[in-house]
Amino acid sequence: MVNSRRAFIKTLTVGVLGTEAISGLPTKAFAKDETRSSGIEIQKGYMVFEPNTQKTMEALTEALIPGSGAFGINEKIFSYVQRDRPAATFFDAGLWNIDAVSRQKYDKPFYELTNKEEILEIVNHIKSKNRRFFAQFRYLAMRLFYADPKVWKSLSYDGPPQTKGFLDYAKPPKAQ
Repeated sequence: MVNSRRAFIKTLTVGVLGTEAISGLPTKAFAKDETRSSGIEIQKGYMVFEPNTQKTMEALTEALIPGSGAFGINEKIFSYVQRDRPAATFFDAGLWNIDAVSRQKYDKPFYELTNKEEILEIVNHIKSKNRRFFAQFRYLAMRLFYADPKVWKSLSYDGPPQTKGFLDYAKPPKAQ
């Protein structure tokens, strides 16, 4: 696959449109009577993304993308995993692992760490020992963060160009 600016912009646009379309739907359309504070019930009696896991997720996204909490990245990630139950269990296990490593090393959960060196050490440990989780979580967080038009404005990017400047090759050309 050829990486080009046009391919990047198309991918970004599709991601934004998809994210906006899905995030515009009510949460109740995907799950029954679940709130962010209580977590996600995968099956009767089995909960994931409980409050402590959510705090760990918030701390990890802040460590990966400083300032991302102000743009609502945590709500977007939670909304994503709420709709994708296998992803919810996968990410919940990875976040639990981060918390367990932090508790073993520093006797406190990851979300309570304040020393940047300690946070970086835990992140680097997970990055090397649990590569699949780290890569997928970082990809999800980055994709959801940079697909937000509010983030574009903060980066002084006005968004993808209109079709006047770049033809949309998905549509057939018009006769002259």
